[in-house]
Amino acid sequence: MEVYLVVKTVHIICVIFFIGVVSFRTFIVVDLKKQFDLTLYKKIDNLLGKKARSIIKVNNAFLIITGIYLAIYYFQIGIGLVLWIKIGLGAILALTFYIVPLIMAKMKNVAWFNMFFHHLFFTLMIITIVLSQFAFYI
Repeated sequence: MEVYLVVKTVHIICVIFFIGVVSFRTFIVVDLKKQFDLTLYKKIDNLLGKKARSIIKVNNAFLIITGIYLAIYYFQIGIGLVLWIKIGLGAILALTFYIVPLIMAKMKNVAWFNMFFHHLFFTLMIITIVLSQFAFYI
């Protein structure tokens, strides 16, 4: 039980970091565009993006490892469909992070895509959290 609590705590901390960075990139960094000229904004955005990706690369590795441990633990005790959906959605989000630069590079000429993608990603994160809370009660 002690290992489970440590792993679950690390998992939750990793989720907090992941959502924190995505929410910062989605809701705060875009306001810098209004404050600075486009060239300076792009420099700031790139600098913040590189730093955020370097932190979240490590964070998501721990998130995935702890998520696998928890999935195995829950599988052994028997879990419901809602938790399986949450696990699947969480895994997709954590793994998608690693290919986001490729997605953004392919879609860089589509003006609305960056903002849409970040809002969609954030919304799916919130759905994952809600599912994680309801999964044990449904």
